[in-house]
Amino acid sequence: MGHDCLGCGNAERFLEGGFGLDICMVCGLCKQGAITELQQYISSDRTMASCTYTRKKRFRKYLMRANRNQSANTVAPETWEHLMKFAPFASPGELHRCLKAAKHLKRKCYDSMPLMCAHLCICKVPSLTQSEIAHAMDQFNIIDRTLRQQPMVSYLFCLEFILKRIGRGDMVPYINRIKCSKRRHKYNERLRLIFANSSRNVAHMLTQ
Repeated sequence: MGHDCLGCGNAERFLEGGFGLDICMVCGLCKQGAITELQQYISSDRTMASCTYTRKKRFRKYLMRANRNQSANTVAPETWEHLMKFAPFASPGELHRCLKAAKHLKRKCYDSMPLMCAHLCICKVPSLTQSEIAHAMDQFNIIDRTLRQQPMVSYLFCLEFILKRIGRGDMVPYINRIKCSKRRHKYNERLRLIFANSSRNVAHMLTQ
């Protein structure tokens, strides 16, 4: 739309979704965008974007939502309206239970829990610094490189795992998490193995 990002001043790097909101690829804040059809024909001689880039973009979106770098418009109006009937909430768990019980809501926006908690809970929601965001992306890059030709681990669990790994477990209660114990155990073992192997590889390189 020709406007710089209000969050960081970026004027070029935006993810255009075609649904009225463009996402800043630097800080994750949304700005007004065009509503249009972006599925255009791509000739066969053009190089398609790699799966790796898509994975990084998707994880960064979850990371930015955890840090509340988004517009309030990313939460459906009917979701705000329902929650405000019962606000304020004492904890993120209480807000989550309120959302879960709302069977009539089509868009519960669980990935925007930190934003909703910041506005509707009496507790203070923590946030990440720019260096912590960069650290979290570095951690995800290790996962991404290892699983380049393999099925991806749940992005939700990756986010939780990485937040704990970089010493920001205080943010975990405010994000949406996988509840199934079997899936959690499976994902945890895969990620622990990835970082254990990564540490061994680094140690081996340093001894060469």
